[in-house]
Amino acid sequence: MMKKLTVVMTVFLTIGLKAQITISSSSMPSIGDTIRYSNGAPGSFDFTTKGANYNWNFYTIGFTGQAVYKYQALTSTPYSTLAFTGMPLGSIGFKVADSIGQGQTAIKNIYNFYEKKSTAWNAVGTGFTLSAIPFPAGGVYSDKDEIYKFPLNYDDYDSSTFQVTTLLGNQIFNMGSYKQKGYRINKVEGWGKITTPYATNVNCIKIKSIIVEDDTLKIPTASINFGFQNNRVEYKWLSTTEKIPMLEVTGTEIGGSFTPTIIRYRDNYRVAAPSPLAPKIKFIVNKTSGVTQNDTFKFTNSTTPSFGTTYFWSITPSTGVRYVKGTSATSTNPAIVFDNAGTYSVKLAASNLLGSSDSTATNMITVTQSSGVSNKIVVDNNTYPNPFNESVHFDNPQFAGLMCRIFNVSGQEIIAERIADNLTINTTSLAAGVYTIVVAEGDVLYYRQMIKQ
Repeated sequence: MMKKLTVVMTVFLTIGLKAQITISSSSMPSIGDTIRYSNGAPGSFDFTTKGANYNWNFYTIGFTGQAVYKYQALTSTPYSTLAFTGMPLGSIGFKVADSIGQGQTAIKNIYNFYEKKSTAWNAVGTGFTLSAIPFPAGGVYSDKDEIYKFPLNYDDYDSSTFQVTTLLGNQIFNMGSYKQKGYRINKVEGWGKITTPYATNVNCIKIKSIIVEDDTLKIPTASINFGFQNNRVEYKWLSTTEKIPMLEVTGTEIGGSFTPTIIRYRDNYRVAAPSPLAPKIKFIVNKTSGVTQNDTFKFTNSTTPSFGTTYFWSITPSTGVRYVKGTSATSTNPAIVFDNAGTYSVKLAASNLLGSSDSTATNMITVTQSSGVSNKIVVDNNTYPNPFNESVHFDNPQFAGLMCRIFNVSGQEIIAERIADNLTINTTSLAAGVYTIVVAEGDVLYYRQMIKQ
């Protein structure tokens, strides 16, 4: 009886040992790999659960969008010159983000560089462009960040330090530096199976990483010199097949309470359903036909929701399209005059924090060429004051946006510019004397002699 029991226990132990996978360098990405992931929403999941032979079920995790990790050779990135500053041969780079932050201290075109060795997966370099300095910046770790040490098994524990200084500018024009220094603690705190929207019951191990990091930004020419902490906790579920984590969650941990800030999981291609609070576009125009340089087309935008929504109008064809009455392509309700005859399509794009959308009204407006001079305005009180000093004012609102030309007594054109929406022309550059004011465009012809004091 004892012999049979021993055999049964041996079988169960063997099955258990086989379920515990080992992560090695062969499970890491290589140059040329493109791997799709999705961004998730936290929901009510507990990402801190751990243990042996555990089943993690994140099948209903949210979906907010997708992107692709593209692993490139150093020479295929904007930071290839790092090859001459100590970057390890064969380093693998991938773009982390297009932009992080705002203003002068925003960083763009952000890359991380890794070294794939049989003993470790190391972070070995960084690359980014600071908004305030239009030069790609790069740095090579003086103390590599050992992301994983191989082989990785359940209950493994390790710690390591790291340091990298990224020069701002280049080797000739060094304008400052961005320094990252700290330490990492890794603990393989679980093994078992994980289920996500991508796959079900995938063998995995779970790693918890605690990163304590101090960052310092120095730009002497801009009198910028400050430091801040970039501490974080990372949970990763690694498999032997997918090369990136089945699930990766980054966040902060205070008093044992973990708050996720970034959630990514391996996934196939899919499209996010539009948010019900994304913009729903609707617009009309006061008229659908008119003549060049005369009729003003006023748009009424009824897009919902209006609060927190930004707009961009596109007119096709775009030549000869003129926004008037103080409006522009980003106005909520623009006003437009067309200088060229034709048929025009109007597109409105709208965005808010919950999504974006656009709508096009094809061949919405037809504009014909004006037939000639049909309105001759010679009334004395249409322009004032006379004598004038710093500016000339017009009474007729039809003049907004039209070309005004001012000639001296010798017939020389001194000023040629469009009349502002407030119906004025700046005349501070004119010397004292007698001038002829002419407005001649489309079906408008107006002229008057006036005196500059």
